[in-house]
Amino acid sequence: MFDELLNLIKQNGQQAVVENNEVPNEHNEAVMQEAQTSIVDGLSNIKEPDQVNSLFESVRSGQAESNPAVQQMTNNFSGNIMQKFGINGSTAASIAAAIIPVVLAKMANRGGQGGASGFDLGGLLGSLTGGKFGGGMGGTTTSSSGGLGGNLGSMGAKLGLDKDGDGDVDLNDLTKMFK
Repeated sequence: MFDELLNLIKQNGQQAVVENNEVPNEHNEAVMQEAQTSIVDGLSNIKEPDQVNSLFESVRSGQAESNPAVQQMTNNFSGNIMQKFGINGSTAASIAAAIIPVVLAKMANRGGQGGASGFDLGGLLGSLTGGKFGGGMGGTTTSSSGGLGGNLGSMGAKLGLDKDGDGDVDLNDLTKMFK
């Protein structure tokens, strides 16, 4: 799951990181891993289904910069690469802006572009939240916090991920996405 995320970051970070003269070549891989850490930490901090919905709606509509969760991920990533690798502030900010919203948008679209067709957003969210948001976005997992798995599955339907029209997002939708 996390390897898929790192691969997605690498696919979308080539120009911003690897082809960037301001990033020393010996730090390319570590900068990409830092992007992964920032995204994972940011998603881990989301506690409510409405926040997940808001996050992915904003990135799908091209308004990622206005979403607080995206801003936090971008700022954390930028600050971390400045501190850890000595990258100047404007370069770090441009790298973060070129990677974080783009990767989140690809995640929101379930990897429909850029060769990331195997990305499992529901599985990633489920692993980050200890299953609280449901392992496959399938709507069958409930928790002590009131059935967030079901809420996430119905949110996935609102995001256009319900490919079979049954009102939830599950394995059936995944198989239809890639036919």
